[in-house]
Amino acid sequence: MVGCKRLHNDLPEGRKRGTTVTRRRSGARGWLPVLAAMSLLSAACLQGGGAGEGGGGAVKVLGGFTQPNEVDPYEAAFAAFEEETGIDVTYEGSREFETLITTRVQGNDAPDIAIFPQPGLLLDIVDQADPPALGDYLDINAVTESLIPGFLEAGTSEDGQAYGLPVKATFKSVLWYPVPEFEEAGYAVPETYAELQALEDQIIADGGTPWCIGMEAGDATGWVGTDWIEEYMLRLHGPEVYDQWVTHEIPFNDPQVQEAFEAWGELWQKEGNVMGGAQGMLSVPYGDSPTPMFEEEPGCWLHRQGDFIASFFPEDVQGDLSANVGAAYFPAMEDGFDGAPVLGGGDLALLLNEDNEAAKQFMEFMSTADFGAEWAAGGGWLSPHREFDASSYATDIQRQIAEIGANADVVRFDASDLMPGAVGAGSFWSGIVDWVGGQRDVQQVLDDIEQSWPSS
Repeated sequence: MVGCKRLHNDLPEGRKRGTTVTRRRSGARGWLPVLAAMSLLSAACLQGGGAGEGGGGAVKVLGGFTQPNEVDPYEAAFAAFEEETGIDVTYEGSREFETLITTRVQGNDAPDIAIFPQPGLLLDIVDQADPPALGDYLDINAVTESLIPGFLEAGTSEDGQAYGLPVKATFKSVLWYPVPEFEEAGYAVPETYAELQALEDQIIADGGTPWCIGMEAGDATGWVGTDWIEEYMLRLHGPEVYDQWVTHEIPFNDPQVQEAFEAWGELWQKEGNVMGGAQGMLSVPYGDSPTPMFEEEPGCWLHRQGDFIASFFPEDVQGDLSANVGAAYFPAMEDGFDGAPVLGGGDLALLLNEDNEAAKQFMEFMSTADFGAEWAAGGGWLSPHREFDASSYATDIQRQIAEIGANADVVRFDASDLMPGAVGAGSFWSGIVDWVGGQRDVQQVLDDIEQSWPSS
């Protein structure tokens, strides 16, 4: 199952597929503060499997991020680990990660650690490679307590064993708005769903258009709509029903799923609520859709999308991002789940070589809230830990979005990424497009998706 953000040729360079890049480190790039996690490392552990000439050992890591603005901050985040322990970490990045990791596992050429962008693929590899569970070599209670609820569950198998260690977070339940224009118009950021609906009415009454929504994404058109449905499934029914939906314990045409579709339908079908209406939603590229917010007279005022969308904002907006745009929590629903759920995602590390003690120590290093300060300072990274030091983030926007995640009662990963590919990146995407385009009604779409669910 392939995450929608990794399919599009128009994504930032770090998310396109293509060549493989290997980056080898030998020691640190200058001294960086030794993180508190270093105290957990013992000399005895460092003399185990994977030991090299330097005595500390060696670790090979394979992941899906390849561009310097992604790789360099990640390497900086473990420079102190290398300096302190003598362990040499080699990171290899491939834009064809999904294919490469499968091929290498099947060919008995697996890296010591792989960093997965999709939980489904990680669990597929668990079935093939039979790696150790996190609890076999980490203090799983400490890890569980540190993480934002929901992240560890994403890499947990059906038998309840956690294998995937969250090392990078993304949060999608973000409401974006133009700050100066909001203030000038006298609009308040909504804290409840009722306030959000009242704000929509106020903007329309003032002659404006509340929402910017663009769904066009080439062959992947539809994922924006599935994200919206996932938001409403979480808000209306909570994580338990959400999980049942993902695993097909309830059918796709269950009335609860229909309720989520209809709730989003109330938003985009409302007269004057979305710029360009249904046709605009289908024809405007998702990366271009928030741009009208930043016109002198905003063409729209609100946008719901993950933290990555900031990289698509106009250059002049990005030049002073915090002054130009705000990031708030997309509100929970008063008559739904009692809490603050957040739709998210992230990257999970999997230990594949249980004989390499140095690799286990590196996993331990990445398992605490102390990890990632240098990665955060480089931008484009959020911690999955509640207690991560938010002052490490490079921008106020990062801090605002990190706070949304840290305040979440529960996080759930993108459902379409967790469902079978024929559904999550197939009938679910196309069904959303047909519904918005008027080709089929909700019931027909739900019935067709249910029929498409693989029988085994």
